[in-house]
Amino acid sequence: MKEKGVSLIAVIAIVIIIAVVAVVAVLLLRGGGTGLPVYSGAQKLGEQSQSGLTGEVFWFTGSGEGAYNWYKPQMTGQGWTLSQDLGYNADYGGGLYYTKGNEIAVILIYESASDISAVEAEFGDVPSGAKVLMLARGTPNI
Repeated sequence: MKEKGVSLIAVIAIVIIIAVVAVVAVLLLRGGGTGLPVYSGAQKLGEQSQSGLTGEVFWFTGSGEGAYNWYKPQMTGQGWTLSQDLGYNADYGGGLYYTKGNEIAVILIYESASDISAVEAEFGDVPSGAKVLMLARGTPNI
């Protein structure tokens, strides 16, 4: 009876170790990123880090205003405080600025052709009719 208990403990320990290794592998494969929620269907164009901030750039199709409105409850649900709401305009896009402790998070949605062209020059082509989503997070060291 005692041997069965020891065997069961060994099996449970092995399962836990495998689960931990799997979680770590998934996190490593995801890369750095901002850790901010990504709008459904958004496709990543690139990532940069500078002055204590990490930024990610995505393109997506659909409603830019829908994405803008989606971020408000997502961010507050993760404990971020809205510090500035730039509003939303269908011709240009919109922006939201959040704080959490010493960190800031910035969410920008671009719809204007000139803004999208600037993103394309840096990160590559954006499909016709798509919007651009930029996420940034960190503690600025400027």
